[in-house]
Amino acid sequence: MSEAMHRILVVDDEPLILEMCVEFLTMEGYSVESVRDARDALSLLDQTTYDVILSDMKMPFMSGARFHELIRERHPELIERMVFITGDVLNTETKTFLENIKNHCLTKPFSLKELREAVKNIIKRP
Repeated sequence: MSEAMHRILVVDDEPLILEMCVEFLTMEGYSVESVRDARDALSLLDQTTYDVILSDMKMPFMSGARFHELIRERHPELIERMVFITGDVLNTETKTFLENIKNHCLTKPFSLKELREAVKNIIKRP
């Protein structure tokens, strides 16, 4: 399956991170949609399927951990397709959450190579 057939949802409230991810992943040939908070993301997930979900950990209205919990309840097939983005790995709550889940995490600032690899590793999964 070519990258163009793969759909990615990027959820981040930081405009620069959002723009960089969308631009880069689109150039890589993926179909990319973006939203600035998890509420909008959940709304999209109820209507559309995605191959990868990139989500910030700290967002307005809902944390990445709560978003993960709601996806587990509403769309359990997508739980392993999530990649988290955070600049807050020293926060005990964030650190504990990330250690207890199996999802990949990109630590800000991350490279485009790291982003590419994280997405490809999820897409390669059956």
